[in-house]
Amino acid sequence: MNRVRQIPVSEARAFIDSSRLVSRTLLDVRQDFEYAESHIPGATLIPLPELAERVGELDPELPVLVYCRSGKRSLAGANLLAGLGFDQVMSLDGGMGAWNGSQAAGPLDLGLGPLLAAKTPQEALELAWGMELALEEYYAALANTAADVAAAALFRRLAGFEERHRRTLSEIWKRTGGADVSAFEERARASRAPGVLEGGIGSGDYLGLLHDPADVGEALELSMAVEAQALDLYMRRAKAEEDADMRRTLILLAEEEKAHLKVLGLFVDSRKRF
Repeated sequence: MNRVRQIPVSEARAFIDSSRLVSRTLLDVRQDFEYAESHIPGATLIPLPELAERVGELDPELPVLVYCRSGKRSLAGANLLAGLGFDQVMSLDGGMGAWNGSQAAGPLDLGLGPLLAAKTPQEALELAWGMELALEEYYAALANTAADVAAAALFRRLAGFEERHRRTLSEIWKRTGGADVSAFEERARASRAPGVLEGGIGSGDYLGLLHDPADVGEALELSMAVEAQALDLYMRRAKAEEDADMRRTLILLAEEEKAHLKVLGLFVDSRKRF
């Protein structure tokens, strides 16, 4: 039987950050309600009792990082996969109880409604652009109402991040063969669902995460939560997609969110505040 490696959180984070989304599998073997409470963005949920009969849903050629709440179920699941011939299998030591990286929340269908309506890569890009704009406007509104000068400046900077991200999406749209960027952006603007931000969650739900708008650290946590939800949304949608072009576009959107999340992490590190 192939050997299972139990790895600490630091190694797991390095593995996730350094690998492309399509080149590895994150496997959550907890129950549905645990996954809904919090999970690593982009993780596939297969509860441990179902793993043996659903193992065909996983690619045995890819490295697999398995996790649970504490590390016990994940070790059992990892050993099962190794016994079935999976070459590179890792179990997160300490599980979600030890995890201190990005987290997403919600059931498997959270936020999928608008994206499920997109039938082409172009429509998916329009929806993504619209959600970026909604988040930009959200940060701008928080900047206008923040009493703390530092928090207001941070929210304006975060709004600027989203504006640049929208420009990136417009460039991606052009690379797919789009000619009239202005028309694309107008359609994207019109596609916005009121109050729905990146990740497909309403602004009121995100605002509930922000206990103190004057706390710069909390503002950064909020921003990272939004990006983690967006990464998770695109990956969940990509896994359900059979059309190759659409799946490639969704994975590209997820890679963009992953990169954006890393930029925010570097920004947090540079401030030395949380």
